[in-house]
Amino acid sequence: MRVFAIFLLGISILKIGIFSWIGPSTSPDTAAYVGFADAILNHGQAFAPMHWGTVAAPPLIFRLAGYPLILAGAKLLSPLHWTALVVGFQGCLTIIVLMLIFAVARKVFQSVAAAMAVVILYGLSASILWDNSLLSDSVYSSLFNIVLFALIGHRINCWRLSFLGCAGMGFLCGYSTLTRDSGLYFALLPAIPLIAAARSGGRFVPRELLRLAIFILIVVSMVGAYVMLNKYRTGEAFFSITGIENWLRPVFDMANDRYARPFGGADLVSRTVRDTKTPYDYLSQLAFLDVLHQRCGCTPTQLQAIVFSTYLATVSHHPWAYAGVIINNFDFLGLASDLTDPIKTLNMFTELGTPIGHRVIPTLSVRHLLDLRHHFSVVVLILMSLSVVTGFTSAVLFALFLFGVPWRLAKAGWPHGAAIGEDLPIIAFLYFSFMLVSIAFSMVHFEARHALPVFPAAQFGIVWMARWARQHLRKISILCLNRPARYSNP
Repeated sequence: MRVFAIFLLGISILKIGIFSWIGPSTSPDTAAYVGFADAILNHGQAFAPMHWGTVAAPPLIFRLAGYPLILAGAKLLSPLHWTALVVGFQGCLTIIVLMLIFAVARKVFQSVAAAMAVVILYGLSASILWDNSLLSDSVYSSLFNIVLFALIGHRINCWRLSFLGCAGMGFLCGYSTLTRDSGLYFALLPAIPLIAAARSGGRFVPRELLRLAIFILIVVSMVGAYVMLNKYRTGEAFFSITGIENWLRPVFDMANDRYARPFGGADLVSRTVRDTKTPYDYLSQLAFLDVLHQRCGCTPTQLQAIVFSTYLATVSHHPWAYAGVIINNFDFLGLASDLTDPIKTLNMFTELGTPIGHRVIPTLSVRHLLDLRHHFSVVVLILMSLSVVTGFTSAVLFALFLFGVPWRLAKAGWPHGAAIGEDLPIIAFLYFSFMLVSIAFSMVHFEARHALPVFPAAQFGIVWMARWARQHLRKISILCLNRPARYSNP
């Protein structure tokens, strides 16, 4: 525990130092969140009825209110230093996540060293970047993992959540969906440990069923309340319209990668793409949506229905092209590096989160090799070699997790095997969570920050598989050393 406490202290000092050095990181989306927060503080104008249908994606509807409410609260507390409050709040949430992960990992692995490995991987991952950013990614990820690991801990008796505690978990889960609308698809994923607890020993446990009911009721109620808020503001009942800017992304990707020609039909979307000669980059897609909205003369919800139907039709007509898009989005090497490569983390941070604006450690590429040939540097060569080593190691660890976990589950006969350890159901659930979220985003659009909520799940599984691999390599080496020689000297 002392080592873990020292690690938490070090992570806290690192986050404070980063903020003191560069301040909060921002992106083009930051302005929309801040504008929403200002509208909340302006006598609640963000929640007032509005003219519906005049623009394709009204900012106060397109962004959900969860993260702007946090910004507004920080501005109320300190109009001058509100960014420090927000970043500090995000950092505190991550510290809570690390504490929960450590407790669950120590119980599952029965090892402080293995538990430390998991928290180090997550604590020094891209969470460092997003905790310092004025974006919803950090808050959503932390809330998701607080609920997930708190309920896993309840299931494996790290602690026992009261009915009030389950209600609190339901509130946090419901609020997480208000910070990122895609969280709605995964909102009930953390309820699986409660379902497992409710079905214990082949029978239903009434108290656990009540906990499950409380959790689900609060999540559904919060989502329903937001739907009613949108009905009050717009006259239509819906949860989110972010699909307007997302459902066509895989369709444009098919065209851009030349997997198919999805815009050859007579539908409104295809005709508008051909008429406007829209390029396939994302910014051009946003401009295209404004034109499409003008042509259809419809409300944003109707526009969302149009682009969603185009997405479904394209997928059904070009399944192999769509499969290619999914495979490209599920970037194996990119995900591997995001999970366990410190070089990738450092480069991502300096490129996206600092005034430096570019990678500081060269990776192996033709361009870098040519630069090294013309301007040889021992330091650059060492750094490039180091990035190759860490990248290769990350790929091996991720492959071990990706293919090793289902192999071990099948070998154990899970879930009906006779000799199943306590760790196997937890690893299976975490593996399922990671794959579900990663593949779901790969079906539309996938960025590293989208997978941040399931980083701990994958890192948990990576450590589990790494321990297994180390044990088996040790056994093999012992067998080789103890094997008698086949030939003896005369």
